[in-house]
Amino acid sequence: MSDLNMPEYKVSVDQLRPGVFVRLEKVNWFNHPFLFSSFKIRTQAEVEVLRDLGVTEVICVPEKSDCLPGPAEAAPQAPTVVKPGKNPAADALWRVKNERIERLRQKKLRIAECEERYAASLKDIAQIIQGLSRGNSQSVLDALAFVERMADHFLRDTESTLQLMNILPQGERTYSHALNVAVLSMMTGRDAGLSARELTNLGMGALFHDIGKARIEKRVLRKRGALTKPERELLERHPQYGQEMLEAIPEFPREGLGVIRQHHERMDGSGYPSSLSGADIDPAARIVAIADIYDNHCNQPDPEDSFTPYLALSYMFTQQKHLLDKDMLALFIRCLGVYPPGTVVQLSNGSIGMVMAVNPENQLCPSLVLYDPQIPKKEALIIDLAEEPDLRVEKSIRLKHLPREIFDYLSPRTRITYYVEPDGPGR
Repeated sequence: MSDLNMPEYKVSVDQLRPGVFVRLEKVNWFNHPFLFSSFKIRTQAEVEVLRDLGVTEVICVPEKSDCLPGPAEAAPQAPTVVKPGKNPAADALWRVKNERIERLRQKKLRIAECEERYAASLKDIAQIIQGLSRGNSQSVLDALAFVERMADHFLRDTESTLQLMNILPQGERTYSHALNVAVLSMMTGRDAGLSARELTNLGMGALFHDIGKARIEKRVLRKRGALTKPERELLERHPQYGQEMLEAIPEFPREGLGVIRQHHERMDGSGYPSSLSGADIDPAARIVAIADIYDNHCNQPDPEDSFTPYLALSYMFTQQKHLLDKDMLALFIRCLGVYPPGTVVQLSNGSIGMVMAVNPENQLCPSLVLYDPQIPKKEALIIDLAEEPDLRVEKSIRLKHLPREIFDYLSPRTRITYYVEPDGPGR
């Protein structure tokens, strides 16, 4: 039996066969048709593609191989580019590679459009919340129109929206939380089969679930660390304050008030302000409670305390399930996927990638954009794990723990200077 635990070594292309995992050393990514510069040989035709490239030696990676080649003898030659039309196998590989590049380009355009709407929405929310805090009835009409736009702008492309939610600058936290909770709640409500009116009422309650905090001193809201008992009791009055503020505005939909008052109630009766439990809690409030907890897990004031989307869902399912409506939590997880868009993961081959899209047929196999320093960000590679049987997700990674160059590369945001895409050569 071959020893697959031996160190990596150079091997002649003439000795390659299907099952050998190789790494190309001297061929630029743009000059070969393979998706990766490290990959497992699947067919003898791929060996012929390497020969046509002028490659005579590659690095064999035994621990990732199914079998081993013979010893290498030939000396390497300067690589060339395989011209389209000369090798059908190479042409097929090029088609797949170029299709992935085009998919990324289209996805980045959608994210850029979504980001513009997101930025504009944050400004709108700020004005609306300030107006409602002053009892301005016109702000209710503005909010109703805003919620209708949300359904059109953010529910049509949930994947782009979810990606943006998890990589926000801290300065936008005040209003981004309200927007995130509203969008997440409406996503769940839509999949739960709510009517258009019920969805609007849910969105209104979710968007203003924390408006009562306007009556609480900022020093309490901004305090890091444990609150004193009086501070905690004051903070726990914000659902009641919010209900009182919006109840005084006749135009605000009455159906949304239950969400505002009850979004901190818990199914086991441990919540506040009324210690309600089970069926006594407004069904819409149960949805908002899940979205509120999830976004708080993912976007803590201190990024070091933030979970990845995957870890947030895992923690909620394993540690907080008794607090939440189990059916709605299961639906919420199905909406977002096991690895929600924006989750950064490490694959079994060591590659780092960010989830771009969920695979509804197999949630363990999402689409990813991969980090590869040899490939400019604008040309970054997209892979579908469902089409890559040799790859799997090994773990999720917190954004704060990524090296800055990897974070910059994977981040889809463009508006903040820190995230501006670098120029790079295109094919």
